[in-house]
Amino acid sequence: MKIAMTMNGKELESSVASEFDTSQYLLVVRRSETAIESIEKIEDLTAEQLAQRIIDLNCEGIITGNFKSQSAFDLLADACLTRFLGAGHSGWEVLELMKKRTLPLLRNFEGTEGCAGEHH
Repeated sequence: MKIAMTMNGKELESSVASEFDTSQYLLVVRRSETAIESIEKIEDLTAEQLAQRIIDLNCEGIITGNFKSQSAFDLLADACLTRFLGAGHSGWEVLELMKKRTLPLLRNFEGTEGCAGEHH
């Protein structure tokens, strides 16, 4: 399983970005091996372009912070990517929380537990 992570740094020791739209790095991790497959510096990408990049990389999920861009959230949700809220934790911590099935889901754009529309 490939997981995208929006991060404040380029290592798993770095923290997950508090907001998808302002993250500095995109890490793609193969969960089965806990190996970083790719690291990309996010510079001039819009939130929508970043969402499309994650889809193009064939990721099955994303660990990130809250969204400012409804359209970026919708792109990821419509592509059936599972969205996890990992802000405030390191990359290592969120992978461990995911393994324990205790990492919260981002079920809707507002970041609350409720389901809205088709995005869950």
